[in-house]
Parts: sequence; C-alpha cells; structure tokens
Amino acid sequence: MKTKIIFIFSLFLTFLNATTIQTDKALYDYGNGDTTIQVSFTDMNGSQQDWVGIYPAGASYEFENVVAWKWTGGVVDGSLNFNLLDAGEYDARAFFNNSLTKEAEYTFSIIGEAPVIPDVNLTTDKTTYLNTETITANFKYMQGNATDWIGIYPAGASYEFENVIAYKQTGGDINGSLTFEDIPVGDYDVRAFFNNSLTKQASTSISVITDPNYHEVELTLNKNIYAQNELVYVNYNYMKGNQTDWIGIYPAGASYDFANVIDWKYTKGNIEGEMSLGGFPGQDELKGFTPMPGLEAGDYEIRAFFNNSLSTVKVQSFTVTEQNVTSTMYEDANGSISPDWIHVSGIYPPAYYNGVVRLRARWVSSTTNTSEYTLPFDTPNSTQNVLELDVGGVGRWTPHFSIGVIVQTTDGHRRMLWDSYLNHYNVKANKQGNVLSFPTYVELQRNTANSRKHFRVNVDKYLKILEPNNKVISISAFFATGGDLDNIKLSSH
Repeated sequence: MKTKIIFIFSLFLTFLNATTIQTDKALYDYGNGDTTIQVSFTDMNGSQQDWVGIYPAGASYEFENVVAWKWTGGVVDGSLNFNLLDAGEYDARAFFNNSLTKEAEYTFSIIGEAPVIPDVNLTTDKTTYLNTETITANFKYMQGNATDWIGIYPAGASYEFENVIAYKQTGGDINGSLTFEDIPVGDYDVRAFFNNSLTKQASTSISVITDPNYHEVELTLNKNIYAQNELVYVNYNYMKGNQTDWIGIYPAGASYDFANVIDWKYTKGNIEGEMSLGGFPGQDELKGFTPMPGLEAGDYEIRAFFNNSLSTVKVQSFTVTEQNVTSTMYEDANGSISPDWIHVSGIYPPAYYNGVVRLRARWVSSTTNTSEYTLPFDTPNSTQNVLELDVGGVGRWTPHFSIGVIVQTTDGHRRMLWDSYLNHYNVKANKQGNVLSFPTYVELQRNTANSRKHFRVNVDKYLKILEPNNKVISISAFFATGGDLDNIKLSSH
C-alpha cells in the first residue's frame, strides 16, 4: 500500500511540473486588428536551446514544417511574440534543448485576410566608409526569427556562406540595426536573410576606402632566419590598442585554430612595442623540472590579431634552421682549473679534483650555505647567452648549492641563479632586488654523486619569466655556491 501511495504522489508531482504552452487567444482575426501572437510557456527545461515553434495544425514534427520559431533563451516561465500568420489552424509546440520531441502543444486559429507585409527594407547610415569606421546596417520588416541575419559580401559575390566577410543575427528583432567593424577596403553588398537561409530578402551596396590616417599593422622581426631554440623578437606597430590584441607563432600555412598556436602574448593595450616569442609561455607559471622550450627547424609565421579574435590582421614569415652551435669555454678542468676563480666566501678555496673544479659548500646550522665562488670572464660575452655545464660524477654529493651568471640587461645589472633547492620545496621563480632565482629543470644536487648531469639554460628566456620586457645585453661572470662542476661555457643557441 505504501508503494502505491508513493507512486501516485510521484505522478501528482509530475503532473504539477508538466510543461504548458498557450497563446493569448484561441482565435485571431485580422478584421479585429490582431497583428501578434503571444505564446506563453511554463516549466521549460531551462536550456538556452529550448524553443517554441508554430506548425500547421496536425503537421508532423519535421523542422521543415515549422512556419515560425524562437529560442526561449533559457527562460523557464515566459512568453514569446510572433507575427500573425496566414489564415488557418496552427499548433504552438514547446521543445527542449534543440530536440524535436514535443513537450506541450496548444492549437489556435487565424481568420481574415492578412494585410500586405512590406518588403524588407535594408539601409546603411552611409554609402562610403573609411576602413576605420563602423558600418551601421538598419533593417525593417524582418520576419522576427532569432536566426534572421545580415551579411556583408564582396560586391556581386554568389550567396554561398563561404563568401561572407562578416555577419550577425538579428536576434528576433523585426526592426533594428547591427554594426560591423574592421571591414577591409573594397566594394560590398550588405544583404538580409530570413531564418538561417541563403535566400536574399534585401540588399544595399557600400564601399570601404582607406582612411588617410590609417596604417596597416607592421610586424618586424630581428632577423628572418633563426637557429633552433632561439628567441624570436617581434617589433609591432599600429595595433588597435585593445588589452586583448595578441601576437602568436603558427607553423607556416597552419589554420587559425588556436590549437595550432606554438607561443603567444597579449600586447596589453600597447599600439607599438616589442615582444619575444619562442620562450616560456607568458601565460604559464614556471614549475620545477620544466623543460626549456624552443623552436625546431621549420617554417613559421608570426600572426597579429585584434581583441581575442582569430582573424589575422598581419602575417610575417620566418624560418628556423639547424645551425652549428658555437661556444666559449670558461672552465674545462683539463688537468687544472682556471686561475681566474675568485674565492668570495667559505672555508675552502676552489680546487681541481679528478677532472672537475670542486667548490665546497660551507654550512651554518645545517641550513644555510655561505660559500660563494666567481669566475669572471675576460670580456663580457654579448653574443652567446646559453649557459652550459656538467654537474657531479666524482663520488660526492653536495646537498645544496646554486649556480648562476652575472648579467647586464637593458634594465641594469642582474644576478640570475638556478637552484634545485627551490624544486625540493616547491618554491616558484622569484625576484629579490636585482637577484632572480629559478627552479631547475635538471636535478643539480641529489643523485649526482656517481652520474654526471648536463645543465643547459637560455639566460634570456629565463630573464623574461620574471621580467618580460627586459633583455640580456651581455654576460660577464659565472658564480656558484658549491658543486663538482666541469665544462662551464656559454653557447650561441
């Protein structure tokens, strides 16, 4: 008995929550001045693609039988207005989520002779525009479908949708206006269409000419051919000044899908400026053991875009080729170590040991390493900014040390260091004064006693993680606070 009561109560609740649909009149009469059908609904699904359609009475549910329809826009209880149709009997039907499964239905009739509906009227506020101006298209007597639309075509082009330069839907407005921006120089037809069709209802012609004060976007690269893994410096000018204007690298010829973007950055409202691409993505935070990015050999394109769009406004091509790496060796520990080492602090001086330079850490309270060693370069190196060296491999483990370089940048003197200690304690890249500290993509300290590891970082790429607009001018010295190190050098790329 209890089960039966629950079942009946469930049916009662279902009945209470059933979707309903009804028109404001059961009979509309053109002779009485009726012009609009108001369709009210309750308990819709709440989907943006719930919809209400008007069918000839008794017609099957195929969409081709629909004589008028509109989305509910996610409204659960509400109403929609439709223009009065030809005389006859009709069903107003409710559907959920773009389906053809009827949820509710209401039948109504229309009598009398419909007045003549004026042809669609389409005008623009001007016939000739500068390419920096906004085009306003004014329309009257559209059908009132959510998917009625206005499109801009090259003058005389056929009606295939691939010929559309720009378009917007009217959103169900019968009378109104739409605006278009960034239309290229040329002659165009502005055309009006009903209900997602390609049957033209009205057309008007316009021309777009060059604004004498307008400048095309300029993209200038620091060179046209790069070595693998090099940074690409891009100078841009005449961007639009939106915070979300952006510039990105694509493989040459790739489609504009954002999935094809290799690296990109916003211009952040700047009309002109410089950015570097091909390094660490500016939108991603550097984490420990993150491999250093770089471009492989191949053909690429720098593409500029306005305001988060995927419509390119300028393209500049470049090539990455496999090129021989050139290096300057500063310490090879070949039988002895460089006499240029400076013992800055700590108990033990730099020492040669079994084919490496041994730099010993000095620990205070087992937590702080106070030793430091510097290897100055005879001449600051302004052409090679990739730091390379080998770590470990002589049977000794130094639990905590850092390695780094002293750098002159466009914003002044910097000390840049890499420390696996940051990885161990999940410390992010950070800046304190002119000291920039980074986690390492290679473990420098643990498990290095019996296996040598190679460490290689592009100093300029790392600089831009913490100072995106800064640039390396030269590198004047290497420094470390410990470790068994060998083959310390700067390389070209």
